[in-house]
Amino acid sequence: MQILILSDSHGDSQILTDLVSRYSDQVDYYIHCGDSELSDQDTIWNLYTTVQGNMDFYPFATEAVLDTDQGKIVIVHGHLHQVKQGDQTLVSLAKEKQADIVCYGHTHVMDCHETEGVLIINPGSIRLPRGEYPKPSYAILTIDKAGNKSVAFYNRDNNLIPEDYWQ
Repeated sequence: MQILILSDSHGDSQILTDLVSRYSDQVDYYIHCGDSELSDQDTIWNLYTTVQGNMDFYPFATEAVLDTDQGKIVIVHGHLHQVKQGDQTLVSLAKEKQADIVCYGHTHVMDCHETEGVLIINPGSIRLPRGEYPKPSYAILTIDKAGNKSVAFYNRDNNLIPEDYWQ
C-alpha cells in the first residue's frame, strides 16, 4: 500500500491534480495536511483526505482518521497541536485514536520520525518550503503486507530527496 502525503499548497490546486495524474496507478490514498486555501466544494477533495489549516477559510474538519487495511492514520494540520513545541500532543492523539501513524503540516519542514511507537510524518510544504531543504516537497508512505513502513520524500520535480535533509 502506498499513500501520498502533502501539505501547505496555499492555493496551488494544479499540483494536487498533477500528483493524482502522476501516481494514479501507484498510490492507494492521497492525504493533504491542510492549508490548501481551496474551497471545500473543490472536486479534488473526492480524491484527497484533508483537514483544515490555519490559512483555510472553509469548514474542513480539524482532524481526520484514515482507516486503511494496514491500520489507522491520523491527519491534522498541526497548528492546534503545538507541533512547533514538540510531538507529544500528536503522539497522544494517535494513541487516543488507536493509530500508529500521524501526518501533519504547518511548519513547512519535512520530518519523519518515530516516538513511542507512533510514526510521525510531515511532508513539508509543496509550495512554500522552510528548513534545510529549499525546494517544495511531498512524501510517499509505503506499508507492506507485513506492516513494515518506509517513507520517501520527493521534490516538486518528483525527484527523490536525500535522507540527509529529513533524518
